[in-house]
Amino acid sequence: MKSPVLGFSHLQLCVRDVRASVDWYCAALGMEVMSEHGDVVALRHREARLVIVVSSGEPDVGHSPIDHLAFAVADGPTLEAWAAHLRELGLEVPAVVDELGKPSLQLRDPDGNAVELVAPAPR
Repeated sequence: MKSPVLGFSHLQLCVRDVRASVDWYCAALGMEVMSEHGDVVALRHREARLVIVVSSGEPDVGHSPIDHLAFAVADGPTLEAWAAHLRELGLEVPAVVDELGKPSLQLRDPDGNAVELVAPAPR
Protein backbone atom coordinates (compact mmCIF):
# COMPACT_ATOMS: atom_id res chain seq x y z
CA MET A 1 0.00 0.00 0.00
CA LYS A 2 1.33 3.45 -0.92
CA SER A 3 1.84 5.95 1.91
CA PRO A 4 -0.94 8.54 2.15
CA VAL A 5 1.37 11.38 3.22
CA LEU A 6 0.87 14.44 0.99
CA GLY A 7 3.33 16.76 2.68
CA PHE A 8 4.18 18.47 5.92
CA SER A 9 1.14 19.66 7.87
CA HIS A 10 2.49 21.68 10.81
CA LEU A 11 5.01 22.01 13.61
CA GLN A 12 3.69 22.40 17.16
CA LEU A 13 5.74 24.15 19.83
CA CYS A 14 5.28 24.20 23.60
CA VAL A 15 5.79 27.79 24.76
CA ARG A 16 5.73 29.56 28.12
CA ASP A 17 3.61 32.50 26.91
CA VAL A 18 1.27 31.81 23.98
CA ARG A 19 0.40 35.47 23.36
CA ALA A 20 4.05 36.57 23.35
CA SER A 21 4.91 33.77 20.90
CA VAL A 22 1.98 34.64 18.63
CA ASP A 23 3.07 38.27 18.57
CA TRP A 24 6.70 37.31 17.89
CA TYR A 25 5.97 34.89 15.01
CA CYS A 26 3.58 37.39 13.42
CA ALA A 27 6.11 40.22 13.66
CA ALA A 28 9.30 38.29 12.93
CA LEU A 29 8.06 35.93 10.22
CA GLY A 30 4.97 37.67 8.90
CA MET A 31 2.66 34.88 10.06
CA GLU A 32 -1.05 35.40 10.69
CA VAL A 33 -3.45 33.78 13.13
CA MET A 34 -5.31 30.97 11.39
CA SER A 35 -7.30 29.66 14.37
CA GLU A 36 -7.43 29.88 18.14
CA HIS A 37 -8.73 27.24 20.54
CA GLY A 38 -8.05 28.40 24.09
CA ASP A 39 -4.30 28.24 24.68
CA VAL A 40 -3.65 26.62 21.28
CA VAL A 41 -3.08 29.04 18.40
CA ALA A 42 -2.37 28.02 14.81
CA LEU A 43 -0.33 30.50 12.79
CA ARG A 44 0.16 30.35 9.03
CA HIS A 45 2.33 31.86 6.40
CA ARG A 46 0.33 31.54 3.20
CA GLU A 47 3.13 32.02 0.69
CA ALA A 48 5.44 29.53 2.41
CA ARG A 49 2.59 27.09 3.07
CA LEU A 50 3.85 26.87 6.63
CA VAL A 51 1.79 26.33 9.79
CA ILE A 52 3.20 26.64 13.30
CA VAL A 53 0.97 25.82 16.25
CA VAL A 54 1.90 27.25 19.65
CA SER A 55 0.47 25.84 22.85
CA SER A 56 1.09 26.52 26.50
CA GLY A 57 3.59 24.36 28.26
CA GLU A 58 6.78 24.71 30.19
CA PRO A 59 9.58 23.88 27.75
CA ASP A 60 12.30 21.84 29.45
CA VAL A 61 15.77 23.15 28.69
CA GLY A 62 17.04 19.56 28.43
CA HIS A 63 14.41 18.61 25.88
CA SER A 64 13.14 19.97 22.61
CA PRO A 65 10.21 22.39 22.73
CA ILE A 66 8.80 20.60 19.67
CA ASP A 67 5.61 18.87 20.70
CA HIS A 68 5.12 16.81 17.52
CA LEU A 69 5.58 16.57 13.76
CA ALA A 70 2.41 16.46 11.69
CA PHE A 71 1.98 15.27 8.12
CA ALA A 72 -1.03 15.96 5.91
CA VAL A 73 -3.16 13.21 4.37
CA ALA A 74 -5.98 13.61 1.85
CA ASP A 75 -9.02 12.78 3.98
CA GLY A 76 -10.44 10.81 6.92
CA PRO A 77 -11.13 7.57 4.98
CA THR A 78 -7.54 7.54 3.70
CA LEU A 79 -6.32 8.03 7.26
CA GLU A 80 -8.50 5.15 8.54
CA ALA A 81 -7.26 2.87 5.73
CA TRP A 82 -3.64 3.73 6.53
CA ALA A 83 -4.17 3.03 10.24
CA ALA A 84 -5.62 -0.40 9.37
CA HIS A 85 -2.66 -1.08 7.06
CA LEU A 86 -0.16 -0.22 9.80
CA ARG A 87 -1.98 -2.55 12.22
CA GLU A 88 -1.76 -5.33 9.61
CA LEU A 89 2.00 -4.76 9.59
CA GLY A 90 2.02 -5.42 13.33
CA LEU A 91 2.55 -1.85 14.51
CA GLU A 92 0.83 -0.53 17.62
CA VAL A 93 -1.59 2.02 16.23
CA PRO A 94 -4.24 3.88 18.23
CA ALA A 95 -7.66 4.75 16.90
CA VAL A 96 -8.11 7.77 14.67
CA VAL A 97 -9.40 10.62 16.86
CA ASP A 98 -11.03 13.98 16.27
CA GLU A 99 -8.62 16.79 17.10
CA LEU A 100 -10.10 20.26 16.79
CA GLY A 101 -12.55 18.96 14.16
CA LYS A 102 -9.94 17.11 12.08
CA PRO A 103 -9.31 13.34 11.86
CA SER A 104 -5.95 12.62 13.47
CA LEU A 105 -3.78 9.54 13.89
CA GLN A 106 -1.31 10.15 16.70
CA LEU A 107 1.71 7.86 16.58
CA ARG A 108 5.03 7.53 18.42
CA ASP A 109 8.26 6.71 16.68
CA PRO A 110 10.69 4.19 18.26
CA ASP A 111 12.30 6.98 20.30
CA GLY A 112 8.96 8.20 21.61
CA ASN A 113 8.71 11.25 19.35
CA ALA A 114 5.13 12.18 18.53
CA VAL A 115 4.19 11.96 14.84
CA GLU A 116 0.70 12.91 13.71
CA LEU A 117 -1.06 12.18 10.44
CA VAL A 118 -3.88 14.68 10.03
CA ALA A 119 -6.67 15.02 7.47
CA PRO A 120 -8.71 18.13 6.68
CA ALA A 121 -11.93 18.67 8.58
CA PRO A 122 -14.88 16.88 6.97
CA ARG A 123 -17.09 19.18 4.90
